[in-house]
Amino acid sequence: MGQQASLTSKKSVFGWLNSRISLKMMSSMIGLIILICAVFSVTEYQISNRLTSKLEGQFDLRLASSIQSIGTYLDSIPEHVEDIDGLTSDSYIKIKAELQRILETDALENVYILSNNTGKEQIVVLTGVDDDYGTDYAFTDEMKSAIENQTRTYSTIYKDEYGTHKSVFLPLKDRNGQALGIAGIDIDASIVPETRTFIFWTTAFIVLGVVVVGAAVAYVISRSITRPIALLVRATEKVAGGDLTEELVLKRTDEIGQLANTFELMRRNLESLIRKVSASSKIFSTTSGKLYQSADEMGASSQQVASSMNSMNEGVSEVVVSITESTSSIVEVNADLAKVTDEVKNMQEMAYEVSSHSQDGQDLVEKTLNQMNVIQQEMQHSQDAAVQLDLRSKEIGEIITLITNIAGQTNLLALNASIEAAHVGEYGKGFAVVAGEVKKLAEQSSDAANSITELISSTQQDSQSVLSSIAQGYHAVEQGQTWIHEMFENFKVIFNGVSSFSTQIDHLKNALDKADKSFEMITESMQKISGITEEQSAGYEEVGAAVQEQSATIQEITGAIRNLSQMAADLQQSVQSFKVS
Repeated sequence: MGQQASLTSKKSVFGWLNSRISLKMMSSMIGLIILICAVFSVTEYQISNRLTSKLEGQFDLRLASSIQSIGTYLDSIPEHVEDIDGLTSDSYIKIKAELQRILETDALENVYILSNNTGKEQIVVLTGVDDDYGTDYAFTDEMKSAIENQTRTYSTIYKDEYGTHKSVFLPLKDRNGQALGIAGIDIDASIVPETRTFIFWTTAFIVLGVVVVGAAVAYVISRSITRPIALLVRATEKVAGGDLTEELVLKRTDEIGQLANTFELMRRNLESLIRKVSASSKIFSTTSGKLYQSADEMGASSQQVASSMNSMNEGVSEVVVSITESTSSIVEVNADLAKVTDEVKNMQEMAYEVSSHSQDGQDLVEKTLNQMNVIQQEMQHSQDAAVQLDLRSKEIGEIITLITNIAGQTNLLALNASIEAAHVGEYGKGFAVVAGEVKKLAEQSSDAANSITELISSTQQDSQSVLSSIAQGYHAVEQGQTWIHEMFENFKVIFNGVSSFSTQIDHLKNALDKADKSFEMITESMQKISGITEEQSAGYEEVGAAVQEQSATIQEITGAIRNLSQMAADLQQSVQSFKVS
């Protein structure tokens, strides 16, 4: 009952440790996934800011080109803005027509001229609106800043009831060089907040998907690694506790499966060895008991011989009878001693066989330990390869970033080329077509670079997950190696004990051989004494000395048999701690 309770306690503790290992592996993997997602989110945020900054720069370039065209036009014509006094004014009609052309050519949203020279802020010309002249319009801070500083001023991206815009304002002067108002351009900038929103939600969905899939993968990987290790640990604990009855079968072909098969082979060999040692110890105990009983009988016979020698003065006839009885007893003891010698010889052969199996078991454990070292080296190589793969993925990511930058610059150059071609007019149409194709090619290169960037990011995440799994597997292999090393030391102790037992058997065999020769000599002496008893009445002292020598020899044999019985009991007690089928 105590042993069963102990095993139940070990199982509960083992299950707790197993759950901790699985939880630790999953926590590590999920933590790594969350960290990667955080880095990915920050990176996407930086990319979003950089992209919108680039877009605003492109807007500024477009606005600068268009406002420069308007400024150049206004400076080149003889009409002036201050000459406009109504919707029918020639200056109004001519300037508005040119502004409308620039609006359509440069794909702008609004082109207008505002005035405040009369103390009233109003619209002078506004494309797309018929009754525009003289309409009140409150100047913004950027407009006022352009007039005050007499410099071209860009607005930030702003939103009103008509949409999202970005504007540029060019200060205008009259003939006298006094501030007249501003020329302004609006372009549609809704793509900037739309791009930010798209990137935000795309990043959120990607992060959520990666976390969900990563958690599932972490759970599957942790279960596939810890479950076979758990079975192997439980089997190792049972063998360490002396239970050799439970088989370990793992249907795997990897290193863990090979380790389990090797462990199962070792358990079977150890079980066979313990079974043979137990059977031999039982035979040895039985034989030593018989031998001890024979020694007691032989001691009693020697006492009887001594008593007969003391009473030989009463008559030769009684001496003859006593010598005859002693001779018969010695013959029986000699026969028993011969049987004991044969049984000890069998035990000696069995001890040699047990020693050989013990050596085989020790060699098998040593091979298992070497195999664990090989597995540890392979796990280290796998970890190094995963680290190298991660480094290569980062280098590819840097190259893709460079390609993305080149594509952005190419797109910008294509845009500038299109603008310049538009300025040239009919002579730049061919160049505009080429610039458009270059722009398409740059956009395709940018899209491909973004796809490759996402693939590289996924590859880096997988390589980090594999690296963490390999590290956990490497730790588990190190723990298994420690346990195998401890089992190797236990086998050394068993081998040394079996070797010592074999040596004691050899000593016992030599002692029994000596005793057998001594009994043969005593038998011959007693037969001679029986033949010449009548002539040995004067040789009582010689017979007494021989009886004393015999008694000392019997005491020696009795002591050796007692030690042999104690060794058999100790060996039997040692093997009882092992449980075999």
